[in-house]
Amino acid sequence: MSIRRFTLPVRRFTLPVLATSALITAWGCALPSAYAADAAPQAAPATTARTALAAPGATASGVTVATPAGSGPAAKADAPDLALSSYDAHSGQAVLTAHDTASSKAAAGLHPGQLIDSPPSAGAPHGALVKVTGVQHTPDGARVTTRPATLPELLGHTNASLQAPVAPAAFSIQPQIQGLQVSLNATGITSGNGSISGGLGLTANATVPLPNGSSATLDGSVELNPTIDFSYQGGLGALAPQQARVGFTLGAHADWHVAAGLTATGTPLRIPIATLGASPVVMVGALPVVVNLDLVLTADISADGTVSVDAQQSYDGSWGVHSDYAQGKGWTTSTDPSTSTVTPLKLDLSGDGSIRTGLEAEASVSLYDALGVKASIEPYLRTSLKGSVVLDGTGAAPVVHGTVGLYGGLDINGALFARLAILGTTLAEQDLPFLNFEKEWPIDSWSTPAGTTLPGISTH
Repeated sequence: MSIRRFTLPVRRFTLPVLATSALITAWGCALPSAYAADAAPQAAPATTARTALAAPGATASGVTVATPAGSGPAAKADAPDLALSSYDAHSGQAVLTAHDTASSKAAAGLHPGQLIDSPPSAGAPHGALVKVTGVQHTPDGARVTTRPATLPELLGHTNASLQAPVAPAAFSIQPQIQGLQVSLNATGITSGNGSISGGLGLTANATVPLPNGSSATLDGSVELNPTIDFSYQGGLGALAPQQARVGFTLGAHADWHVAAGLTATGTPLRIPIATLGASPVVMVGALPVVVNLDLVLTADISADGTVSVDAQQSYDGSWGVHSDYAQGKGWTTSTDPSTSTVTPLKLDLSGDGSIRTGLEAEASVSLYDALGVKASIEPYLRTSLKGSVVLDGTGAAPVVHGTVGLYGGLDINGALFARLAILGTTLAEQDLPFLNFEKEWPIDSWSTPAGTTLPGISTH
């Protein structure tokens, strides 16, 4: 069967005014009194810094110590191998450990007012961007008190823009089903939408118990190609960026085989496959910015009625979610379905009802785990039937008894989120949802000639 390609429109939604007030501190657009004493607007032209994605582990050797931005980006100090060994985001307490003479000298030179910009580490798995409020020097480093710093304090009037794929080797993977195999595909695969390069491959074969006492088998493979999207345009003064963007695009190709006998229970059958996490570092000139990307991959199967299914199906496409900030306008969130195909390769279904099989990716991308966007993206295949259908995957005409309809679909929903602690008190911790994107399209339909009676199934 040929793969059909559908191009879906991009829809943009404007968040309510609440979005601006909840996130205003995260970007330093209007700072509370705790920040006012050490920040003053300065008018200066913005500078454009070279922006690149650091190689995995390239900045993991130590923190960056810098003087807050003034008319340009923060001034980086020399702090080789000075590591953030522990950090309590609630209290702001942190411990910096020196490993040699050079880093001991850097620790001895720490003073209040400096910024500490740490890549992901054991002490701060999502990285940390803080401002030093107090220092206690120790023989092997320093103990410091901090408060959260803002991105404008780090980047100032700098302009930066980056859209780059995340290397498969950068991901940590936690299997959620037995027998999950992981492959790092450096050359990519050829799919219905072309070549996917640098993909992260997951292959699974599992049997899952069902509530009715039977079981479902799930086997197949997924190849993921995530891309992070980050941009920043400095404003007049270190307090107010002109523009910012954080988001991701997820390209995927999947071939799955699902076999089960399902009876409607009102609750979809969800089979967790894997959780994945990566913390790539974006280098804006000499300054690192930590971007965290987390994915949860789940097979989603639901039935309305009683249906027996044995299907091989293919998902192919790319989907993007972004949040954009513009001074004076606040936040807008865009959902880009790009292209998506959902195609059955082989199908053996019987019953009376409707069955939906989908592959859901719950993804979030954030800056230092403080500001970002998260979304649930699910391409699915829905089959409505009264009778039976068999597709053998060779392109031959299906064997149909009754009435059958196949539909492809795509659901995207998500939220903008802000999580920022100041002096140990949570300022904002809420999700600001944006409108869902829902699209379903017909793939094919068949029916037996009128008057045909199926055993046990009424045609009336």
